[in-house]
Amino acid sequence: MTVQPRVNFSLKKEIFFITLGSILGGFTMFVPNILLDATVGTQYYISWLVFAHIIGSHSIGAGIALHIIVATIIGIVTGIILYKGKILNISKISNGIIFGLLAGIVAFAIVFIPVYQLLLAPNMIPVLTELDPNMSVLEASNVIKQNYLQTFTDGIFKHLIWGVTLGVVSTLLTRKFGTHYRCHICDIEFSKIKTYEHHRRYVHESPSPSLKHILILGGGFGGVEVLKKVQDIFEDDVNINISLVSEDNFFLFTPMLPEVSSGMIESRHITTPVRTFCRRAKFYEAKVDSVDLKNKSVIISRLFDMKKRELKYDYLVLALGSKTNYFGNKNLEKYALTIKTLADAMTIRNHVIAMLESADQEDDVTLKEKLLTFVVVGGGFSGVETVGEINDFIRESAENFYRSIDPKKIRIILVSSGPRILPEVGEELGDYAANFLNKAGIEILTSTKVVDVGKDFVLLDNKTNMPCNTLIWAGGVAIDPVVSNLDCEHDKIGRVTVDEYLRVKNHPNVFALGDCASIIDTVSGKPYPPTAQHAIREAKIVFENLVSSIKGTKTKNVFSYKSKGTMATIGKRTGVAILMGHKVSGLLAWFIWRQYYLTHLPSSQKKIRVAVDWILDLFSKRDVTRLRNLKEKINDDVLQTVLPDIEKLS
Repeated sequence: MTVQPRVNFSLKKEIFFITLGSILGGFTMFVPNILLDATVGTQYYISWLVFAHIIGSHSIGAGIALHIIVATIIGIVTGIILYKGKILNISKISNGIIFGLLAGIVAFAIVFIPVYQLLLAPNMIPVLTELDPNMSVLEASNVIKQNYLQTFTDGIFKHLIWGVTLGVVSTLLTRKFGTHYRCHICDIEFSKIKTYEHHRRYVHESPSPSLKHILILGGGFGGVEVLKKVQDIFEDDVNINISLVSEDNFFLFTPMLPEVSSGMIESRHITTPVRTFCRRAKFYEAKVDSVDLKNKSVIISRLFDMKKRELKYDYLVLALGSKTNYFGNKNLEKYALTIKTLADAMTIRNHVIAMLESADQEDDVTLKEKLLTFVVVGGGFSGVETVGEINDFIRESAENFYRSIDPKKIRIILVSSGPRILPEVGEELGDYAANFLNKAGIEILTSTKVVDVGKDFVLLDNKTNMPCNTLIWAGGVAIDPVVSNLDCEHDKIGRVTVDEYLRVKNHPNVFALGDCASIIDTVSGKPYPPTAQHAIREAKIVFENLVSSIKGTKTKNVFSYKSKGTMATIGKRTGVAILMGHKVSGLLAWFIWRQYYLTHLPSSQKKIRVAVDWILDLFSKRDVTRLRNLKEKINDDVLQTVLPDIEKLS
């Protein structure tokens, strides 16, 4: 049975592409005339003056504008005819040119000839007499008659140029952004019908023994970047099967998570559906249960019902990221909020608002202080950026909305196990950040660890017991057990060790990058940090060496990368950064941080949405709407404990 493709296209795209081609054709069709006017001294520009005369103008610009408007209208009509009539598949260049030539001939016959006879010729007589006052109307009429054949020859030539331009431009746009032929069995798509037909023949009808399976585990920076590059190079190679597995069906832009926790950015604005990247790849929203390196198989569980499935591979890319590390503390795992996922950021925001709402209606001073105490653990980027964001959010919200809360009674505490915060940016910038946070009302406890936590307290290693109902844990990460349990070589914290080509040792067809890989910097002798900028650069090397392995070439690329810098926001329009060895702080660092990450968002749509969120934040108050989630167990447990005599807010 023949498998028919599902054509992914739309009338909107077809009309837009052909209209754009028609407009460009409206310019290119006059290029030969313009060149002749400039070199030989011909007077083809008179046709634009005639166009202008039709609308009562004497400006060449008006004539050109009218011509472009006509070209646009013709383009729209042509696009509708092509789409509705299904005349040709213009994703092929040859078909696009044929269609363009046909469109040019039709436009010449149906549009140019009647327009010339009824409008252009009659209006050309007054234009000629205006240009040459000595020429009579009769002489002008004779000139038009003498040039009749040349005018029509020139007209058909120009309309063929217009048509070819239309065909080529619309075809190129269609190939890049338009028509895709989707195999509904494999759930992948191809830009060319010919490639789809090869896929149908060699995958579904007569499976090819040379088919290779690339399996990517992880939908973060590393996994998605490898996916995009692999898809591009193997777009038309039906012998390559690509799959990606991720627990989330979206790509999360993690550097902006703290801004989601404060409500500055809408959560959907930093997420992009993974399927938008998977043109040529099969996507599985599933949990990875285990990886069998010996038998080259992966067991995954569908999240809906945990139904298991086995995926075979020839080449494996490990980009699974990391998990929150609670260091074996069960109470910490039970009561602490985390800032690792999108759900974490949204939960933090809802929890903070719940505390403010509760404190606003509480009369008991001791209980109110407990509700208004917020502890953030972690002196690295995640902890500092989070405490800076929620500090601004809490204090501004209390000032603007919660009249029964004295902002001076709010305590926001940052706990760091190290001697200073932000050790990644050095002593000078670390001290700058600490001073700024102190002035903003944040208490900083350095060389201090959390040893226990309950529903309404945090116990420190100096035996200080802090009554509070909010603990946000940003104190470390742990390797995914799927990675740490792999039958291969690991470092002391469980990451897989890789060679200089980012291949798992003793497994040349398995590559690893990002948080789950121990990649040694040959200069420092230490592993590269698990940051987004490193994951993106590692993905490039994984891609190049993966392609080299598939094609059987001996060329291999070594991973070596020197960080361009490191940045962090620490509060209201303030940041710290080291860029190309230069230290930057204050408003400039904050602005650079925003511009850098804005440009690295995965789509123009997301860039616009985040930019709008930022602009609105400059001129409006923070939104304290709490979108209740029935699964917010921590919040409800806390409220039941600290407000026994008050009904649950829900």
